[in-house]
Amino acid sequence: MDFLSEETTGKKMTPRKHGGRVLLIILLVLLAAGGGYRLWSFLTNYRPLISSIPLVQAGGQVTVNGARFGAQAVGASLVRPDGSTVALKVVSWTPGQVVVSLPDQSSAGAITVTAQTFLGKRTSLPRGFVIQSAGLPSQPNGYETPVQADSPWPTFRRDEHNTGASPLPAVYEGDKPWSFQTGKGLFVTPVIDGKGIIYIGSADHYFYAINPDGSLKWKYQTGEIIDSAAALTGPDPLSGGATITFISGDGKMYRFRTDDVPMDQRQLWVYEAQLRPGISYNRWFEGNMAVGYDGTLYAGNTNFLYYAINPDGTLKWTYETGSNSWSQAGFANDGTIFWGSLDTYLRAVDPAGRQLWKRLTLGFVAASAAIGSDGTVYMGSFDSNLYALNPATGAVKWKFPTGDHIYASVALASLASKTSAIYLASADGTLYALNTDGTLKWKYDSGDVIRSSPAVGKTPDGSSDIIYFGGGNGKLYALNADGSLRWAFDTTSSEPELADRNDLNGSPALGKTGVYIGGEHGQLWYVPYDYCLNTSKEPRCSTAQALPSDFTGLYYVTPGGNTQPDFPSSLPASSMLTLRLEVRQGGQTVNARLCNNPVGCSKNSLVVTFEPTVPIDVQHSADGKYIYIRPTEFLVPGRTYTVTASGDYYTGGWRLGNLTLGGSRSGSFTGTFSFKVPEAGPGLPVSIGTSQVSGLELTRLAAPIPSMLPSLNQIGFDSMDWLMGPVVMTPADANGQGKFILWAIGAKQNAAGDLVADPASDFALPLSGQYQNSDFVLTNQNFPMAITGIRIPFNLFELRGTLGADGVTVHPAAYADTQALSIPTFGPYLVIAGLANNWYEKLLVAGTYITRPYDGVANHAPTGVTVKDVTFTAPTKSQAGQVVADLALLPGISYLADEHRVSLLLVDPTSTEAVFMDYHANTGFQADSDGNLQSVILTLPKGLVLQAHVRVYVLLDIFPAFEKDVIP
Repeated sequence: MDFLSEETTGKKMTPRKHGGRVLLIILLVLLAAGGGYRLWSFLTNYRPLISSIPLVQAGGQVTVNGARFGAQAVGASLVRPDGSTVALKVVSWTPGQVVVSLPDQSSAGAITVTAQTFLGKRTSLPRGFVIQSAGLPSQPNGYETPVQADSPWPTFRRDEHNTGASPLPAVYEGDKPWSFQTGKGLFVTPVIDGKGIIYIGSADHYFYAINPDGSLKWKYQTGEIIDSAAALTGPDPLSGGATITFISGDGKMYRFRTDDVPMDQRQLWVYEAQLRPGISYNRWFEGNMAVGYDGTLYAGNTNFLYYAINPDGTLKWTYETGSNSWSQAGFANDGTIFWGSLDTYLRAVDPAGRQLWKRLTLGFVAASAAIGSDGTVYMGSFDSNLYALNPATGAVKWKFPTGDHIYASVALASLASKTSAIYLASADGTLYALNTDGTLKWKYDSGDVIRSSPAVGKTPDGSSDIIYFGGGNGKLYALNADGSLRWAFDTTSSEPELADRNDLNGSPALGKTGVYIGGEHGQLWYVPYDYCLNTSKEPRCSTAQALPSDFTGLYYVTPGGNTQPDFPSSLPASSMLTLRLEVRQGGQTVNARLCNNPVGCSKNSLVVTFEPTVPIDVQHSADGKYIYIRPTEFLVPGRTYTVTASGDYYTGGWRLGNLTLGGSRSGSFTGTFSFKVPEAGPGLPVSIGTSQVSGLELTRLAAPIPSMLPSLNQIGFDSMDWLMGPVVMTPADANGQGKFILWAIGAKQNAAGDLVADPASDFALPLSGQYQNSDFVLTNQNFPMAITGIRIPFNLFELRGTLGADGVTVHPAAYADTQALSIPTFGPYLVIAGLANNWYEKLLVAGTYITRPYDGVANHAPTGVTVKDVTFTAPTKSQAGQVVADLALLPGISYLADEHRVSLLLVDPTSTEAVFMDYHANTGFQADSDGNLQSVILTLPKGLVLQAHVRVYVLLDIFPAFEKDVIP
């Protein structure tokens, strides 16, 4: 019986009294059950609910789906972006669906529905909607968003659902592979227009347009790195020509014409994001470009905002997150936007920028959302899980665990327009094929980390799928739909300085005739479809899996992170060694690790010896997969050394995010390797003259170990440029050994393309070194260094290698040691991310770098600039001290503060070691009204301990122009 209807017993009761009694009974029952809060929430939140608003087509009618609308029409309103409201004409009304008419075709915003409930008239929360651009789906590709219609790959994941799937067959047309070299690393996915022109951005700050034959069409220099895929967008309303929209770390979104016009006529508009002081460290656009159903452009920024930009370059809305957003937006059929953020959340937001739900994970989220045919949202997290989410509520349908963090976005295959398989790549080195219920179909182990998002294409006859992805070993893989290797193509560079920089962390794009992918080496590669199946003379090709079926032991790992099956026969006297634990059983890799517990590891859990004996420091990586062995003395030239490493390996344990706690001992390992140190070479090629010093460019730092670090900041490291010059150097002794100090500052390219000092850089630091012949070890200790604006306090930063006339071309190795919890903002996240040794202690990093000789403005004595004098005030335990150097300029000479870096360095001349402190943060400058540098001031922190004898050096860029001994 309807409790609001009249009873038919002859006794009449008003609906109000009857309903009041029923509500009172419900209230008493809920209160008795302790449900008072739930009742209060029910009463205060009870309102009409809008669950979805399907895409609005031309014509102006909007269908609003939901619940609790009531049987009779009350009203609906349009909430415009400026907050004003307009009443809407109701076309039809049912309890679960309302149809209204928009006042005009340009209407935008959100809709509310007011209904008559038992609590009176109640209005729903606003729900945004989107008016789909006219003429969609566009042909021949059936795109539902206004991207370039004939482009085979217009955005990062190709379509609005981010499926990463192409319908084109892999037909080989007889052409050959080619590569295009950029100035620095490529960490993004190329996009390809209908004419076969490829567009991609690089860490060298340039955005490139490349012809189908691999030649340069044009390039444009932005103000920072480009870490995001572009979008081939709809035609320009004025010219009618196709456009491309791309973003850069300079905080700008650019829209360019792609037709053949002069370069100075390409730019249509630029939108610039702003820094948010006190909230974010920078304002880099880094989230891959997405195009909504109405042409709205979406991208995330490191200023903790996600941006929606109108097609004309004006701001539509922003959504605030708790951290950077790298994930590309994926769109449901009703325009709902899904993406993830480094604040660990997966999100759903309506087209008006209003949050619908968010789902917490235990890891950063860099992957983009893929939307299945039934609306399920698939997104991976750095907590190592792939999540399948209900699109309406964010509830977890299922999750699939992998052995390491997930950086890559999934690809979705389809059969008869329904999602049939999910292809997932993990940093554990495995490509997983899953059913739509989350069960495993098969997996393929590449033997190296995978950050590349897989793409799905068709076999030449169109009957089956081919899955493509890039590996950390430089190989582009093509797998058959049953998980077997179809072919692999090795993109590793033949250039010596790039041979160890081969991670394919970009994702493949599938063109009409082949696959395009970029890598850490800075090369964009084109590989024709099934090229490796149609040639027998290409040494880069392979068609067989190379991993052993059963193995327990250690592999050698290069400074660039490449696992080698054979240990090198020769290593220089300054080497550090990195070994990788590998356990394979029955053709499958076991997720084995070294003991990584803060307590309970036996003294024999890891034992490393050198023969002949050498003092060494031994550490293991946070994931327990790698062993770092650092000799603390130079090895002896001409001598053969044998290294033995043995211990226990563990499996199992409890996962907390990407951190594994506990586990059990499952076996033991041992490895013995021998190598010879080359005979003594020439001395260190370093000179200090009265008018110039030998200069060195250090660039393209890489930190591949632990595996998560490149996922967080590979392009930031790669983009770094330093200039280094010697300040002091002692003569070599009878063993060819001595000491030296280098001064390092940040650098940039000037308008002529020459490398010069960058006064705006965060880098200004000394490196104290020892050398033996041409081998060296350089260190800085207990100092903070800003990495992409985040000041990380290092216990140790170390560079090793053999320095020759062409730079450090032999074993350039880098190592860093920092307390994980000391890292600002991100410290606790990094612990949960499994980046801390022994759960919460040290973040230990191994990597490499590139150097080249430098001879430019920065390492020469500037004409007409002298140092008048240096004054020194020693610090005490309670008061800071300072050093001040005054400059003098001859008439007509300029030495501008925005072009040069003047520094002060304190050295202990007795030990030939730099006094370590935060030189960058403690240095200030004074300039005259014309911008010329007048003086530099170094603040000496209170409590800084100085030796009895201190020497002050004044560095003009990297040239030591003046020195003075002071007594603290």
